[in-house]
Amino acid sequence: MGCCYSICHKDTDPQENVVNERTHLLEVTEQQQETPVPASSASTPPRKPDEQSALNRILHETATNVIDVGALGPYALEASAYSERVRVYSARVAGLAAAPAPPPRLLADLTHAERASMLSNPPLAFADKELITNAVKKAAAALSELRVKHLEDLVVPFRVP
Repeated sequence: MGCCYSICHKDTDPQENVVNERTHLLEVTEQQQETPVPASSASTPPRKPDEQSALNRILHETATNVIDVGALGPYALEASAYSERVRVYSARVAGLAAAPAPPPRLLADLTHAERASMLSNPPLAFADKELITNAVKKAAAALSELRVKHLEDLVVPFRVP
């Protein structure tokens, strides 16, 4: 309806020159819009030169706005620029590979004395380990048995007139 309304009503619109979804792809002149088509010309084909010129204009605009990367061909570098890039990239890769991995920071928030006393404590008792293991197994079993039962639709349509 928007396109029909815009053809019938020629009010001045501040956004008249803005290209959007309502913009005509082919220019329609005032004379073509208001001239009634005689019944005898209904069987004749539309004017080819106008359509052909419009298609040629669209093709030309497309050709000027699109960059054909395949037609550009290979990008040629001078030998000195190529060797300079190889040297720079090799230096960057060597710098990344030579960087040592940071040492692990276990218990980093503790002082050395606190860390030493904590690590010197006896390990967990066997009963504690069993309790933790059993709790984890029960939790995993409960999660594996979890099922979702469909009761009603999640998306409910609003009945707005």
